[in-house]
Amino acid sequence: MFFFLSPVLPAAEGPEWNADTLTGDWGGIRTKLGGEGVILEVVLKADILSNLSGGIKRGTKYMDNWDVKLLADADKLWGWNNTTAFLQLISNHGGKLNETHVGSFMGVDNIEVNTNTTKLFHAWLERSFFNQKFSVLAGLYPVDSQFYVTDATGVFLHPTGGMAAEVAQTGVNGPSIFPTSSFGFRAMWQPTPKFYFQAALVDGVPGDPNNPHGTHIRFDRGDGTLAIAETGFRPAEEISKYAVGTWRYTAHFDDLVDTDASGNPVRRVNRGTYFLSEQTVFREKDDSSQGLALFFRYGVANGDVNPLDYSYSLGLRYKGLLPGRDQDEFGIGLTRGHVGAKFRQAVATPLETSETALEITYRAKVIRWLAIQPTLQRILNPGHDPALGDAWVAGARFEIAL
Repeated sequence: MFFFLSPVLPAAEGPEWNADTLTGDWGGIRTKLGGEGVILEVVLKADILSNLSGGIKRGTKYMDNWDVKLLADADKLWGWNNTTAFLQLISNHGGKLNETHVGSFMGVDNIEVNTNTTKLFHAWLERSFFNQKFSVLAGLYPVDSQFYVTDATGVFLHPTGGMAAEVAQTGVNGPSIFPTSSFGFRAMWQPTPKFYFQAALVDGVPGDPNNPHGTHIRFDRGDGTLAIAETGFRPAEEISKYAVGTWRYTAHFDDLVDTDASGNPVRRVNRGTYFLSEQTVFREKDDSSQGLALFFRYGVANGDVNPLDYSYSLGLRYKGLLPGRDQDEFGIGLTRGHVGAKFRQAVATPLETSETALEITYRAKVIRWLAIQPTLQRILNPGHDPALGDAWVAGARFEIAL
């Protein structure tokens, strides 16, 4: 991927700007900033996707997402030992292929948003203790950056390659995931390189549901919080991870069907659990980073208050499939979201019991700062609506490190 910066990457480990980016070192400015503990990255993802058949209607849309990321070593800058600051600004433009042409409940493109706007997505400080074995973080923090994450699914354009569908559906304004994050706290304990435990507590209503434009940090009465915890095991340095997690909102939500004696909806807890696994099963002899990895994820959510009561994803990712194309990635992923009985009961028209998405994609690293990624998706039962035909979606992503 082009994302040189990550929440766990030391600021000193900057890229080779002239080779890795289109705009280079900016006359030495980037190298100078790196020496002072600051790395600035700008990445553009531009997608052109078409609905070829089925869904709402045929047609093509363009959409893009700009990422501006700044990682700062607070020790070099301000003398704060073992402290990192991270900012990420996102800006979205273009059409809404799924909203206007496909009608999928789970979506078709991970940069499609409801409202085009520019906002802060990450804005936090993290401090490490006890020889990097324990860390705490505070600020604007999307939980999908470190929870319920599998490296092998990062290649896919389908949104469930990030946060799984049964969690992404929850909350008043969604959970704290792309494209709107909440203020909160995260703690991580990693006693050995292979084992970790992490937990986060974030505002239960990210942003301002009544104003989707820009960045909003609000703590309104009744928002509650979203708590999420995960423990996992990484047996090897390559793609290799097994984890279980659980999440819960402190606020209560209306039951989709049941009412009390006064006719008001019964208030229910919104919570769920999940399991994930990914494993490299074949490594190429000359480079262990290349090879075949398999993945599987499964999660459940409370079907009393959510449309989906479970979802699962499985598939494969192969890095370096073709000779001489060591950085290319090939992926096949299948995701199924199951509609709970109460949601089907609550909706006046009959619904299909599930929506299934199959994606086949190939990310080609053309040059170090440019990747082109064709994709083909088959969406079965889009929106769980029997009136919508199964859809074929095809197109390509252009990813540029500036």
